[in-house]
Amino acid sequence: MTNSLIYRALLVLALSVGFGIAHAQETRYVSDKIYVPIRSGAGADYRILHKGLPSGTAITFYQLSEDDVWAEVETRGGTRGWVRAQYLQADTPATLLVADLEDRLRESEGDRARLMKSLDQSSSKASGSAAEASKLEQDLAQAQQELAEVRRVSSAAIELDRQNSELTSELENLRSEASLLRLENVRLNERVENNQIIDGAIAVLLGVLLAIFGPRLIPRRRRDDGWA
Repeated sequence: MTNSLIYRALLVLALSVGFGIAHAQETRYVSDKIYVPIRSGAGADYRILHKGLPSGTAITFYQLSEDDVWAEVETRGGTRGWVRAQYLQADTPATLLVADLEDRLRESEGDRARLMKSLDQSSSKASGSAAEASKLEQDLAQAQQELAEVRRVSSAAIELDRQNSELTSELENLRSEASLLRLENVRLNERVENNQIIDGAIAVLLGVLLAIFGPRLIPRRRRDDGWA
């Protein structure tokens, strides 16, 4: 708390220089470590409206009395009356400033703690992200290997399909040729059968012709009747 004590000392030194009293409406503060009562009039004999405002209470200042001893003020709660002007100051009390600085310091320390925690979490997330990135790189390398294998197998499959298509085409051609050969064979068989029929008919015809004309073509022998 060394910095806090230094701030407190500097503020007290600055506030000890003095304060001016203005006639316009403005905010004033009850000075440090006292309780200031509010009276109904500008004098010690007037009725007390408020038993005492603690040090550092912010009030609204309206005007000074003719002797500049009393000041007309109003609290934030709506109580309006008179207090001794010597207990008012225009500047923020050192206790409030120190308390505000301490609050800011605590907030800064809290922010720092939150930032450090966030940094630790970010570091943990970064470590986790690095591990995930490494895992993703391994998965990517494995996927690339699998893709290369698939491409190789696909290329082989494409080549096999091409060869199969060629063999299928050749088989179809062979089947067509075999069909043509069978058809030609049938035609040849039909020709042979037709030729055999014709040959048989010719043979039969020749036989008939020989049967008819053969005897006539053979010369007859003369009979020896003994009358020679």
